Amino acid sequence: MVFLKHFINVFASIGMRYFSEYLKPLKEVMIKSNLNILFEVYVGRMMFFTVLAFFASFISISIAMWLLHMDVIFILIGAIIVSIGSGFAVLTLFHSYPFQLLSSKKTSIEGNMPFAINHMGAIAASGVPPFVIFKLISNIPEYMEVAHETKRIVRNVEVFGMDLTSAMKNVADRSPSAEFKQFLYGVVSTTETGGDLKIYMENSAKEALIDYKLKRERYQQIVSTYADFYTAILIAAPLFFISVLSIMSLIGGQIMGMDIPTAMKLGVYLLLPLLNTMFILFIHFTQPAT
Repeated sequence: MVFLKHFINVFASIGMRYFSEYLKPLKEVMIKSNLNILFEVYVGRMMFFTVLAFFASFISISIAMWLLHMDVIFILIGAIIVSIGSGFAVLTLFHSYPFQLLSSKKTSIEGNMPFAINHMGAIAASGVPPFVIFKLISNIPEYMEVAHETKRIVRNVEVFGMDLTSAMKNVADRSPSAEFKQFLYGVVSTTETGGDLKIYMENSAKEALIDYKLKRERYQQIVSTYADFYTAILIAAPLFFISVLSIMSLIGGQIMGMDIPTAMKLGVYLLLPLLNTMFILFIHFTQPAT
């Protein structure tokens, strides 16, 4: 473990020294995504595991190809290509994770905002102070990331000793959602100018609900288009090709060096499940929060 930490620190210093400009957007995203790890440590791990994947792939592929009695040239070329691909995959995974986390939190916040703000407005109508409102919302897990954001406001006040205005501004500046940031700054402005917080929250809830409904309607239209593509590409086209291949199998022939029955089995048991899985994942990751 000591050696591992040492190597990670070495790679972290190299990354911060030579790639600081390239890593600047990653740092900003990590701050907004509230990833519980130091930026320098994350960079060190990213570079260390990238290099480790490169050399591990190079050695393992070289040994495997050598055991198969391949030529040295082919061993070197194959090992280099695979190791570069492995290193790039690990680098991409580490680099993209904070962006994916930020996008997931943004989607969750904007999906739950209309209902959370509506709840806040109902609480504000009873004359409860803003801090108590945020504390009550932070204890409702159904609001997901909205509850986490309000929990950070409560933490800033109770643990770090900030006043409520500074606590809200701090969370707003780090929030992945521009809509939630605007809402918090609206609460700050309303509080500082002595406005009616209940009316502001009621209006904000109505606007958020309208925006939520419009997003859902647009998504339903998009899903309808996806359904047409799915019917054409993953239902009609496979049936057509299976029919053609069935006829071709009667008269003999090959496809890409394979006999027709083998090609049909690969298509039915491998290609179609893979395409359907990819389609399901695409729908899952593009749908708005409910």
